[in-house]
Amino acid sequence: MSVRLLLSVAGISALALLLHAALLAAEVPGPGAIVLIVCFALAAVLALLLERPIRRAASFAAQLSHGELPPRLPETALGTIGDLFRAMNRLAEAHRTGLEERGAEKTETEVLLREMGEGVLALDSEGLIVRVNAELQSIIGAADVVTGHAAGTVFRNPQLVTFLSPATVPEEGHTDEFEVFGRTMLVTARRLPAGGIVAVFSDMTELRRLDRVRTEFVDASVPDADRAAFANRIVGHSERMAAIVDDLLTLARLEDRSYTILSQRVSIRPLAERILEGFAQRIEAAGTSVTLAIEPPDLELNADPEGLRQILENTIDNAIRHSGSTELHVKASERPSGSVRLSVEDNGQGIPAAHLERVFERFYRADPSRSRATGGTGLGLAIVKHWVEQMGGRVSAESSVGQGMRIQVEFPTL
Repeated sequence: MSVRLLLSVAGISALALLLHAALLAAEVPGPGAIVLIVCFALAAVLALLLERPIRRAASFAAQLSHGELPPRLPETALGTIGDLFRAMNRLAEAHRTGLEERGAEKTETEVLLREMGEGVLALDSEGLIVRVNAELQSIIGAADVVTGHAAGTVFRNPQLVTFLSPATVPEEGHTDEFEVFGRTMLVTARRLPAGGIVAVFSDMTELRRLDRVRTEFVDASVPDADRAAFANRIVGHSERMAAIVDDLLTLARLEDRSYTILSQRVSIRPLAERILEGFAQRIEAAGTSVTLAIEPPDLELNADPEGLRQILENTIDNAIRHSGSTELHVKASERPSGSVRLSVEDNGQGIPAAHLERVFERFYRADPSRSRATGGTGLGLAIVKHWVEQMGGRVSAESSVGQGMRIQVEFPTL
């Protein structure tokens, strides 16, 4: 634009000189005033021509800032204006893509909350209700939406209201049982990164009734194994719900733009060995052989230590839990470009190629019946993807039915 402006000013100046000379030659009275008027008129036209695209760009930006998606700007303009219009069109496209992705994630979350068998409650930092799913709304018998109300106006149990107060929930969260509208509920409350808390209500009424029946009528002939199985069922149910809440909080933290990850040198082999040692019993029970290949053996990576731990732990857990494999290969190597590639590969049942693009989505299950049988939160690979992207890397999945599966992560140059 500066070049065009310079040429325009030069053109007006040259025209003024020529006009002045012509008026002098024609002996027209007041040639200077005439030239000045003509120059002002041309300058006004030039300013209008230069201002119009700037106003258009400003209007475009204002619409974007209000969450609107304005029509594309023409990209045929030359010079700086053309560059500006093209850049703003790319910004609008990125904004549109972001809105679509957030809309899809919101829809998935809404479906999850609606279909969950447990009640879910979210309170803001002031203790006001911001979200209640259908299950909990059914429990409390609220026909109308209760959002915006204080928890104390909905729940009639003072101990529960105190338990749910954001000021009383510890950093690590807490769990307890309460009577809620005639039902025995196991309530787990966790803090949210942005303030407030999220609580999961698990209905333990039937289990507690059966426990009372057992206590009242059990005799010495009941095998201890049956008692242990009953207790393990309760513990397993509670632990799974706590794991879901913890994983949801991890994803919320990673999606928070103010969250800052660490970056330090991490030795890959010791970390991978500790993780595999933690899975030793499950690996042995599944009859799976494991190989760990790190090249070079002392390979290090600039990464967030907790993030790298969760990446390896979740990919290995996914392979053990869902593949039905007899072999598991964990590899890490430095590429010729200086990047580091991690992979976890199994020889299990694999999944159809059509599912590969969705394995990193929250709660997506290629085989829901098998996933329910093996447990898990359905959030492991979504957490892997978020951590990898936070550290500037890329993650991909390769698989076909009967040929196993490989999750591969590539981090930028050391």
